Amino acid sequence: MSLRIRLVLWLGCVLAVTLVMGCALAGWHAGASVQAEMQAALSAGEQSVANGIAGLSTASGKPGELQHLVATFDGNRHVRASLRDSTGGMVAASSLQPPAHPVPMWFHRLIGTRLPPGVIAVPGRTGASITLIADSANEVGEVWDQAADALRTLTVFFALSVLLIYWTVGRALGPLERLTAAFARIGAGDYEARIRPEGPPELARLAGGFNRMAEQLGQAGLQNRVLREQILSLQEDERADLARDLHDEVGPFLFAAAIDAASIPGLLAAGQTREAKERAGSIGDAVAHMQSHIRSILGRLRPLSFGSIGLADAIENIVAFWRARRPGTLITAELAADDDTPDEAVRATICRVVQESICNALRHGSPGRIEISVARDADGLVVRVSDDGAGPGEHGVTPGFGLAGMRERVQAQAGTLAIAARDGGRGMTVTARLPAEAAA
Repeated sequence: MSLRIRLVLWLGCVLAVTLVMGCALAGWHAGASVQAEMQAALSAGEQSVANGIAGLSTASGKPGELQHLVATFDGNRHVRASLRDSTGGMVAASSLQPPAHPVPMWFHRLIGTRLPPGVIAVPGRTGASITLIADSANEVGEVWDQAADALRTLTVFFALSVLLIYWTVGRALGPLERLTAAFARIGAGDYEARIRPEGPPELARLAGGFNRMAEQLGQAGLQNRVLREQILSLQEDERADLARDLHDEVGPFLFAAAIDAASIPGLLAAGQTREAKERAGSIGDAVAHMQSHIRSILGRLRPLSFGSIGLADAIENIVAFWRARRPGTLITAELAADDDTPDEAVRATICRVVQESICNALRHGSPGRIEISVARDADGLVVRVSDDGAGPGEHGVTPGFGLAGMRERVQAQAGTLAIAARDGGRGMTVTARLPAEAAA
C-alpha cells in the first residue's frame, strides 16, 4: 500500500472516529433536550387544565364544557389529554399532531422519553379526571430532521476533507514519486536524470542533493570513459614499444648469435679453434646484451612488484633509479616507520604517486631538489612530493595520462589528490591523502 493511501486512511479513520464521537455527544444532548421539552410541555398542559377547571367551577358547569376543555389539546405537538369518568371509562380524548416525517424506531428508542402521566381530578364530579400524557414523537421527529441535515452536512464535509487530504498529500508526495523515477534512471545508467526542486522545503533540499549527486556521477562516468580510452591507448602504445624493442634490440642479436653458433662446428672441423672461441665469445656477449635488455623490459612492465619488500624499500628503489639517471638532482625521502605497512594495493598507489610525481618534475620542471615524505596522521597516510622546479607556469597544470591515472588510483583507495604550486617558492607540490581504513 502506498504512503499516500496509508496517510489518507489514517486521517480518514481519525475523522470517522471524531464524527462518531460527535454524533454520540449530540445524541446525548438531544435526549436531554427532548426530556426537558416534554417535561415543560406536560407542566404547561397541567397548568392549562387546572386553570380551565377552576373557571368551570365558578360557571354553570355544563357537561360539554369538560369535553371542550379536552378538545383544546387537539393538534398539540407534545401532550395528549383524555377525560375519564368515575369508572375509568374514556369520555373524550384529544388527538396529537402527526409527525411531519416518519422517524426510525431505533432513533425514537434512542432519544425518546417517557414521563408519568399527569392526572387532574375534576371537582364536583366524583371520580372524574383529566389525564395528560406527554408524547415525544413530534419532538423526536424534529430532532431527527435536524440530525439528518447535520449528518448530510458532515458527510459532505467528510468526503470533501478526504478528497482534499488525498489531493494535498499527493501533491506533497509528488516529488518523491519523481525522485523514485529519477533513481530508477540513475540505476539504469542515465546520469542525465534531474528533478525540479519544488514542494516542501525538505523535499526541495532532497531534490537539490539528488541533482548534485547525479551531476557528480555523470562526471565520474565521463572520467571513467576517458580513463578507459587512455588505458586502451596506453596498452596499444606499450605493445607497440615492446614489439619495437624486441625487434630492434633483441632480434639482431638473436640473429647474430644464431649465425655464430652455426659457424662454430665448421671452424672446429677446420681446426680454427681461435676463431671458434671468438665466435663463442660473441655469442656470450649477445646473450648478455639480450639479458640486460629483457631485464629492462621486465622492469618497465612491472616496476612495482613488491614481493616481500616493504614500502620504504620500494620507495628507496624508485629514488635510486632516478638518482642514477639524474645525478644532478638531489632527491631525498623521509618515510614513516614501516611497522604496519599497508597492503600491496595501497603500497602500489603510494609508489605510483611518488614515481609519477618525480617523473613529471624532472620532465617539465628541471628541479635541483625533490623532497619525498610519507607520514601518518590521525586521518591516515599523507604522501607529499615537492620540487623546486619551474612550476605550473601561467597556464596552470595540464592534466595528462599520468596525472589522470594517479588521481584515479588515489580515488580508488577513497583518498584525495591535490596538485598546487609550492608554498614560499618555485616548484610544485603533489599531496595524496589516503584514509586510515585504506592504510590499515
